[in-house]
Amino acid sequence: MGCWEKAARGTDGRIYPWGDDFDGTKLNYCDSRCGGERAFDDGYKYTAPVGSYPTGASPYGVLDMAGNVWEWTTSRMLRGGSWNHNRAGMRVAYRLEASPDTCVDNFGFRCVLQTEIP
Repeated sequence: MGCWEKAARGTDGRIYPWGDDFDGTKLNYCDSRCGGERAFDDGYKYTAPVGSYPTGASPYGVLDMAGNVWEWTTSRMLRGGSWNHNRAGMRVAYRLEASPDTCVDNFGFRCVLQTEIP
């Protein structure tokens, strides 16, 4: 398991950063704005301000590991889903491959200081 996934999933193998049950109140994703069966509306048409979902924190307290924008990792893989993706893409294990020269409004990156994770 890579650093991003461990920071999002913890050591207990969670499906989502907050646990194993999906909860649309814990992230910014494609909810009622996108149509379909989604009844929840988080109030954001696109991205949400960083830290808007503190109850969606990972076991290590890392925020926004699911939803908002896909995050580039050390490979060509994007992780975490985005504001315009459905709930299937919010699973910690879900990955999306993209070319490094791709530029869209739902891709982003996270600046981190790598430390030892227990």
